[in-house]
Amino acid sequence: MEYVQVKRSPDRLFWLIAVLVAGALVLLSVLAAGDMPYRSAGIAYPGFLDVLLYVALRVVAALAGALTLGALIYALCCTVVTAHGRVDVDGYAGVRVAERASLMWLVSALVLIPVSAANVAGLSMSSALERGAIGVLIDASEKPKAWIVVAVLAGVVALVTRLTLAWTGLVVPTVLALIAVLPPAMVGNAGEGPNHDFGTGAMIIFQLAVSVLPGLAWCVAAQVRRNGFQVATAVRRYVLIGSLCVAAATLSGLVLGAILLPWSALFSTGYGRLALVVVGSAVVIAIMLRRIAAEHDSSALISGTGALSVVATAALVSMAVQPAPAFADRSFTAQEVFLGFDLPGQADLWRLMTMWRFDIVLGTAALAGIAWYATGVLRLRQRGDAWSPWRTLSWTSGCAALLISTSSGIGTYGYAMFSMHMITHMALNMFVPVLLVLGAPVTLLLRTVPAAPKDAVPGVREWVLWILHSRPTAVLAHPGTAITAFVLSLYGLYFTPLFQNLIRYHWGHVLMNVHFLIIGYLFYWAIIGIDPGPRRLPHLGRLGMLFAIMPFHAFFGVAVMSMNTIIGARFYEQLQLPWHMDLMADQRVGGGIAWVSGEIPILLVVGALLTQWVAQDRRTAVRTDRKDDEYGDSELAAYNAMLEKLAQSRR
Repeated sequence: MEYVQVKRSPDRLFWLIAVLVAGALVLLSVLAAGDMPYRSAGIAYPGFLDVLLYVALRVVAALAGALTLGALIYALCCTVVTAHGRVDVDGYAGVRVAERASLMWLVSALVLIPVSAANVAGLSMSSALERGAIGVLIDASEKPKAWIVVAVLAGVVALVTRLTLAWTGLVVPTVLALIAVLPPAMVGNAGEGPNHDFGTGAMIIFQLAVSVLPGLAWCVAAQVRRNGFQVATAVRRYVLIGSLCVAAATLSGLVLGAILLPWSALFSTGYGRLALVVVGSAVVIAIMLRRIAAEHDSSALISGTGALSVVATAALVSMAVQPAPAFADRSFTAQEVFLGFDLPGQADLWRLMTMWRFDIVLGTAALAGIAWYATGVLRLRQRGDAWSPWRTLSWTSGCAALLISTSSGIGTYGYAMFSMHMITHMALNMFVPVLLVLGAPVTLLLRTVPAAPKDAVPGVREWVLWILHSRPTAVLAHPGTAITAFVLSLYGLYFTPLFQNLIRYHWGHVLMNVHFLIIGYLFYWAIIGIDPGPRRLPHLGRLGMLFAIMPFHAFFGVAVMSMNTIIGARFYEQLQLPWHMDLMADQRVGGGIAWVSGEIPILLVVGALLTQWVAQDRRTAVRTDRKDDEYGDSELAAYNAMLEKLAQSRR
C-alpha cells in the first residue's frame, strides 16, 4: 500500500461554506423567479414559503442521493477488501456514510411526494390538505410518482447497507442508487418539448455524472483526516473517477444546453445565470483535480472539489424547477410533445436508411464498446498473444447492430410505429446479445487488465471476478431465472398496461431497450457463454433450454397478430401522424415480425452450441489420450479386471 504524507487541514470549513452558499443560492433563485414559472405553466402561485420548501427539499434529496451514491462507490473502488470478502475499516466508514445519507434520502423523498404534488397543481400544502386532494394530485402528475420510486429505492439501499459489509453485497445498493438518482431528472425540462429524445439521453449521463463527486469527495477527505495521510491509490482513483465525471457532465451538458438554453438567454435569465454557476464550478473542479493529481497536497483540495459540487447541485435543482428558456412562447406539435421530433412521412426503405437520430445512451454504448474492444485486442497483439478474429467480428457486429437498431430509421420510426418498435425489440432481445456473448468481452477484459498486488486496493480484474462468482450472478444466470425473465419480458410488457405507460416517455423507450438487451444477454450467456461464470448446464441441457423458449416466443407472435385490441392505442392515436396508418394492420405486422424473427438467431445459437460441444469433446479426448499415454488405458484395465473377477466367480 502506498502512502503520501500530508498536512492535516481544517477542510470541514469548506463543506459548511458550501452548504451556506447553496442555501443562499436557493433563496435568491426562488426570490428572483417569483411566480414566473407558475404563470408560464398556467397555474396559480402556491406562495413563497411553499415554493422555498419545495426547492429546499429537492436540494436536500439531491445531496442525500449524491452522498449515498458517492460513498458506495468509494467503498467499492477505493478501499481494501479483507480475505473474507468484506470491506476494511475505511470501506466500513464509507458504508456508514451511505447508510445515514440514504435514510435522509428516504425521508426527504417521502415528504416530497405530497409537496411536489401540491406544487405541480399550484396549491399550497395547507390548501391541498384542506381539500383532501393529495391522493388525486399524486395520481395526476408524474413528479410525485418519481419521488415514490426514489423513496422505494432509497429504502432498499438503507436496508441493505445496514445489513451487509460484503463487497459483492454492496454492488446491489450501488446499482439501485444509480437508478434512484434518475427519476426526478427524467420528469423535468430535459424530457419535455422538441428534441427531448436527445435531452433525456443526455440527462441520464449528466445526472449520473454529477451525482458521484459529493459523496466520493467526502469519504476520501475523511480518510485523509482519519489517518493523517493520503492513501495514494484512493487519491488516484478519486482523481480518475472525478475527471471522468467532469468530462461526461461537460459533454452531456453541452447537449442539454443546446436544447434548453439559447445563447440569448444565457445572461438575461435566471436559468442562464444558474447555468453559469454550474459551468464555473465544473471548470474550477477540473483545475483542482489536476492539482490533486500533480501535488497530492492535502484533503483541503479534495474537500474543495466536493464543496463546489454541492453548490453546483443546488444550482441544478434551482434550474430544474424553472421552465427552460428554449420553450418560452413556443407552440409544439403533438409529435414534438410525444416523440421530440416530427416524422416527415410514412416509413419506407429510403427513410429507414437515412433518417438517423443518434441514441445518446445505447448509441454511445455501442461506439464505446467497439473502441474498448479494439483497444484490448491491440494490447494483446502488442504483447504477442493471440485473439480469435471471429470473436472480434462477432463483438463488432453486435455493437454495429445495436447502433443501427436504436439510432437508424428503424429506431426513429420505432418511437411511433409498433411494427418498427418490434424490430428494435427483437434485435436487442434475440440478435444483438448472441453476437455480444460470442465476442467473449469478459475474457478479453481479464486477459488485458493486470491483477492488483497482494494486500493492495483491488482493481477491475478482481471486481469482475468477484461479480462473476457472486450469488446474485449465480441467481441471474440460473436457467430458471433466465427463461422466466425472457418470457415475462414478452408477456408482462405487452399484455399489461405497462407498455402503454412506458411508451409515452423517451426514458420509457430507453428503459425498455436496456431491459431487452440485458435480459437477452443473460439468456444467451447461460446457453453459449464463453466467458467464465457460474456453473452451467451440460450442452444437451442448454440445447433443451433453447428449444424450451421457442413455443413461448412463437405463441406471443401469434397472439399479437390475433388480438382485437390495439396495444398502446391511446399513445399512437395522440401522435396525430401526418399520414394515415392502420394501427391494427401495423400491429399484425409487428406480431409477424416477432413470430419469424427468432429463426435466424436460433440457428446461429444452435450452430455455436454444437461447435462448442464438439470442441469440448475433442479437448476431453485429447486429455484422455494424454493420460492413457502416461498411465495406461485405465478404462480398458478396469474392464479387463471386471472380466477376470467374473471368470473367477464362475470357476
